[in-house]
Amino acid sequence: MPRDYILAGATGLVGAEILKQLEQKNGTGRIFCLGRSAPATLPANAIFIAHDFLAPVDWGDHQPQNAIAICTLGTTIKKAGSEAAFRQVDYDFVLNFAEETHRIGALSLHVVTAHGASAKSGIFYSRVKGEIEDKLQSLNLHALHIYRPSLLIGERAEHRPGENAAAVAAKLLGPVFKLPGLNAIQPTPAPRLASYILQVAESATTGNNIHINAWIMNMTVGA
Repeated sequence: MPRDYILAGATGLVGAEILKQLEQKNGTGRIFCLGRSAPATLPANAIFIAHDFLAPVDWGDHQPQNAIAICTLGTTIKKAGSEAAFRQVDYDFVLNFAEETHRIGALSLHVVTAHGASAKSGIFYSRVKGEIEDKLQSLNLHALHIYRPSLLIGERAEHRPGENAAAVAAKLLGPVFKLPGLNAIQPTPAPRLASYILQVAESATTGNNIHINAWIMNMTVGA
């Protein structure tokens, strides 16, 4: 039976890549894209549902079945405008998505956070990422997968000089990042992360799972 997918953040760097790969993947059922705006290109088997992540989803006549839920929501403090606005997106919206997809019986939940995420971090960004990780793990979901990529690189609609510099550095320092321990901080290409998430989604591994950047870069599921 084709498996449905529920995707939050389909207009972002990683979400757009997941949507692209799902379109090309055999056995994909319907792809429910939740967000405030629709992706620029929507596959024939995709259904866009306008949603602000503040209230329950209005699924209408399109209830997902045997679905895998993937959340790639995330912003920056600069783009959000304040720490409070950042927290709303990276904590509140993610939690609302998790609770909604759990309510309708999603088989597994996959959430992208960041390398260095820790509720005890002195860095606000990393602390919020760690706090949402802890909260999600406390929900006792059937299958939760958290992904901690390093700095994400890829083709964005918006210009981010820091990521462009990281992409250049990743090419120049490729051999260096292969040294033990350094692949944990190697910039993470969005296509690589998307492929890894979809590979994990097919593994049917249950419980709480955290996937570090070294595994993502090596494509070693369940290392």
